[in-house]
Amino acid sequence: MARARRIVGDPASVLLTCQLIASAVAFVANILAARTLEPSGRGELALLLQIAYLSSLGLVLGTDRSVVVVYAGTPVRIVTRSFVRLLVAPSTVCLALVVAVATLGVPGIGSWRIGLALALLFAITNALSRAVRSIAIAAGRYQDYLRYGLFSSGLLMLAILSLFLLRVSDSVLWVLAYLVAGTVSTVACVARWAWSGRLASPAGVIPEDGPRQARREGLQLLPYALAHSGVLRLDRLLLAGLASTAALGVYASVATMTELIAWPLLAFVSSRLGVWRKAHDSGALPLRKLFVLAAAYCATAAVLMAVITHLLLLPLLGPAYRSAGELVFPLVAAAGVFGMAHLVVSVLTAIRRNWLASAGEVVGFGVSIVCYVVLIGRYGALGAAYGSLVGYVTSLAVAGGILLVCLRRPR
Repeated sequence: MARARRIVGDPASVLLTCQLIASAVAFVANILAARTLEPSGRGELALLLQIAYLSSLGLVLGTDRSVVVVYAGTPVRIVTRSFVRLLVAPSTVCLALVVAVATLGVPGIGSWRIGLALALLFAITNALSRAVRSIAIAAGRYQDYLRYGLFSSGLLMLAILSLFLLRVSDSVLWVLAYLVAGTVSTVACVARWAWSGRLASPAGVIPEDGPRQARREGLQLLPYALAHSGVLRLDRLLLAGLASTAALGVYASVATMTELIAWPLLAFVSSRLGVWRKAHDSGALPLRKLFVLAAAYCATAAVLMAVITHLLLLPLLGPAYRSAGELVFPLVAAAGVFGMAHLVVSVLTAIRRNWLASAGEVVGFGVSIVCYVVLIGRYGALGAAYGSLVGYVTSLAVAGGILLVCLRRPR
């Protein structure tokens, strides 16, 4: 029982549980959206959500990763208020952009005006959601984060299920559901943490010049974050522009399933980033066993996911997604490689090679863009899938080479 309690209370276990909950909700939401919206509507929803996710990167500016290491062990109230201050200026700019999009006749967006405005609002919510995760890791508030994940996922599931039962076929209303569910849960959590323990003297180590250091390291990691999410999300944007929203709908439906392979590894890495930096600073960071176990996990999970997806694809999504079967192999392989690349880049961050960590992702991003442009026009969704695979393989190869050089030539 004592061992079970240690496992349940372990930070990686809590983050993994939250990731599994989010994965389950994303899996069900993907099926309900595909059943309700059909490929074209599903593609519109995917496009608006990708705009929101990518825009949120411009709001956090890499601080969602730097805060974890800069504020490790700091009281939650201090971390929360510092992170909110970091988000105020970029969120204000985003709100001004929302007003401009919603009220002014911006040429070229036409009927997308309301959907785009909602997507930009959801970008602010998503930035706060990233902040909640980072604050929980830095301050050690993992049980609070688990409750937040349950509440947030429950609200989203309730909203999505309502849209499905009412057969709502407007993708804009689906974006609104994501916005409302995310905003209610995230704002409530941030407000609670910002005012927690306000009458008590703070305990723990409060970093000197913390916000400035977090911003500086965040900007160093921003190229990595943009390239990392660019490879992960840009395929959707280009697929909608170079092919069609229907092709995007088919692609996003499969990708949402296969991305689940990497999520447990990402949760583990996030929970260990601060620990790895301290271990590196003390000269005791074992890596061989870590990479062997991670590679074994990715290979096993990829095989299982490929079999499961092939068996359940048509029964879950319907006959309109029959062409999605050819996407399973490249997307499953891409998800496994993506997990390993993220691990390598995170190790580079832990050993204080932030610029070099960004370099690996930027090279992979550039290669993936070329592949997307060349392959999507000719092969559609299948071209996007193989473009993602090539981009992730490049990121892993470059980041792995950089890590080997850094380990052999420590500064």
